[in-house]
Amino acid sequence: MGKVVVAGVFVVIVVVVIAGAYLISRRQSRGVVPGEPDRVSEDVVAKLMTELRKWQAEAEHWKSTAERLQREIDNR
Repeated sequence: MGKVVVAGVFVVIVVVVIAGAYLISRRQSRGVVPGEPDRVSEDVVAKLMTELRKWQAEAEHWKSTAERLQREIDNR
């Protein structure tokens, strides 16, 4: 009988935790529409675009370096 009570209490605890997590996530997602920008989208996009520009500049640098080195090799 004791194991049944412990199992029942365990099930109740699990259900309460899941329900609490659901309610918290639902409350935090108010005003968020799938496919539409949310409150952090602009910041994330700005940071990603900054990183993209850095990577593009670095790629251009190494491309020009490779072309210069190839010209030097061809001239020898």
